Amino acid sequence: MIGALLNTRKRKDRWWRFHVLREAFVHAQMSDMEGKALDRAFRRLGYGRAPDGLLSFWRALVDIGADRQAILSREHLTRLERQAGELQPELLPPAGWLDLSRLCIAIGLFQPARVLREAGLGRMLLDVGHRSATLEQLTACCYVSLERDDHESSMRFLDRMEQAGCQDKWLFQAAWFVKLLSGQRVKEVSGPGRFGTREDEEFGRFVRDQQIAVVGPVASNVVQGEEIDRHDVIVKFGYRGGSGGREPETQGRRLDISYYNNTQAEQLAKSSYDKVLSEIRWGVCNNRKGRSHFPADYPGLRQVASLQWLMTDTHLNAGPNAIVDLLRFGPGNIKVFNTDMMLSSGRFAGYKPEGDKPIDYTRSFIKTHDPILQYQIMRRLWSVGYVEGDLRFEFVMKMGVREYLEELQKAYGADTRALI
Repeated sequence: MIGALLNTRKRKDRWWRFHVLREAFVHAQMSDMEGKALDRAFRRLGYGRAPDGLLSFWRALVDIGADRQAILSREHLTRLERQAGELQPELLPPAGWLDLSRLCIAIGLFQPARVLREAGLGRMLLDVGHRSATLEQLTACCYVSLERDDHESSMRFLDRMEQAGCQDKWLFQAAWFVKLLSGQRVKEVSGPGRFGTREDEEFGRFVRDQQIAVVGPVASNVVQGEEIDRHDVIVKFGYRGGSGGREPETQGRRLDISYYNNTQAEQLAKSSYDKVLSEIRWGVCNNRKGRSHFPADYPGLRQVASLQWLMTDTHLNAGPNAIVDLLRFGPGNIKVFNTDMMLSSGRFAGYKPEGDKPIDYTRSFIKTHDPILQYQIMRRLWSVGYVEGDLRFEFVMKMGVREYLEELQKAYGADTRALI
């Protein structure tokens, strides 16, 4: 009984699931029993026996790994992507497709990962074709329809979510997000109420109708600090005092709002945070866990109303999370600086505490932040005119998801390193 419970909990951990598949992939390269390695992994993951229709793709994936080539040929990559595209969504449950997609990201093959992820989204839609679909399944499909720009279907899924017992506050938040990504100029939703707090109301008064600069942490040589500082409100990330993030030529001197992930919030709470937060107007924690490190009534501090519950087994990273949060409050304009959706791995000096390990961005893609989802949401907000950016950001947004993943593969993938 206890063993079964522990196994169920592990199966909900995407990082554990990834390591099960990674172990199978490595083992399969060293034997001629690739199918059995996948079979054992699938049984551990709770998917049952690996379907026969998947084995030819798996063998091709294993063969590429076993070649140990530092640079893969375009022919190999194209063939594997084509084989992935021939797989039918019915072969696996949605989580199985997402697990295989994450494995491909870890290996360094971003286009096959995209195709496998699409199969997972397709399977999600297939699974709700009956009246007994669960609230979890309906919620996933609300997002899937939204990512595919099918906003009418997203609204229909919202109706079904309501019938399945979804809480009013979640329905209100999801309806707002659907309208946002459909390009409607939605009204401010700052609260207090179903989708807001008193802190939100104060924050809303601060950003409403303002020209906002969102300045990312990517190290840059572009001289645009003066342009940044001319905005009404300046947003940055992970500020812990001092000059970090305030390089006058490339980042601008000013700082009004800083967003903090859980690690940054914990580090800030262990320091002289009174002094740091007195230098800015608002500190914003990404969720309840980060906010819990500070006194409940601490002024000038709030948390984001997270959309993680609506996402497909992932959640937004710092930039998209902050921008979606700001859009709740009716800003006049948002312009993005010094960010390129993870294509550059460097961060400005002082962004991380001294002695911290280098950031493993591939791990982040697998464990926490699906890069395809991040890009799709940001590109949608850009395409409907909610955000604009500096030259680098605009260039990345114009790429489209396929070209973006090609560039991501060059930065983190198998173009210049051997596969695991």
